[in-house]
Amino acid sequence: MIVSAPFAGPVSFPLLVYKVLSGGKSSFELRNSCENPQLSEVVLDSITNVAKLNVKGYSIVAGVYIRMYSLIGDKTKRPSKIFTIKQGTLADYNARLYAVIRGINEVINTTADEAVKMAEAGKGIGLVGIEVKLGEIFEDEMKTLGYLVPQCVIYAKINASEVLKAYSEGIKMIREKPEEAAMIISSASKYYSLDIMRKIIGIYSHMLTTSREELEKAIRVYSVVEPNVRDLKIEAK
Repeated sequence: MIVSAPFAGPVSFPLLVYKVLSGGKSSFELRNSCENPQLSEVVLDSITNVAKLNVKGYSIVAGVYIRMYSLIGDKTKRPSKIFTIKQGTLADYNARLYAVIRGINEVINTTADEAVKMAEAGKGIGLVGIEVKLGEIFEDEMKTLGYLVPQCVIYAKINASEVLKAYSEGIKMIREKPEEAAMIISSASKYYSLDIMRKIIGIYSHMLTTSREELEKAIRVYSVVEPNVRDLKIEAK
């Protein structure tokens, strides 16, 4: 069995850590979808990305809650603009979703550094990864607003119970061995520095869910900004 996930994306972190710290207990191969986009039997990615795959025979078997984005700037001043990274990313979809919820007029795609700069200059608010700058946690804000849902999913065309078990174990390993986890993630991702990962590893707070109710809510929420999400099938309880 081949499992693919973006090693630069937090959804991959529990499996990256599990594959190293479990001592080779798992039988599946973990492939970096950032380097090899070939479709595998089990896919870990954002709900918006899997919706764009447009493949048959796959279904969502689990969702993942992750605290991975920061809101920068003063959101209490009814901002008219929200700055985020390039269009089509999960950050972009989250910015567009937040704009709909809060009545923000314009989403501006730019670099992460520019998004932070503009937000701190009072030109609007910014939405960036917590590795860029740690501000108010976006997912906490969405919980307050009643829109917190799994942003990422495990999407499979075969029985993925081994992957779900490994993922749960990986979450525990991150919590129990954050220093080792930070080293593994920094090395595998080729994106996060070890110093940055040490600072933010405890914030992500990955949580796996197989609740059909929660996954159906995720589909309803994200279909507002990505209509293809409506076509995703669920095979969870």
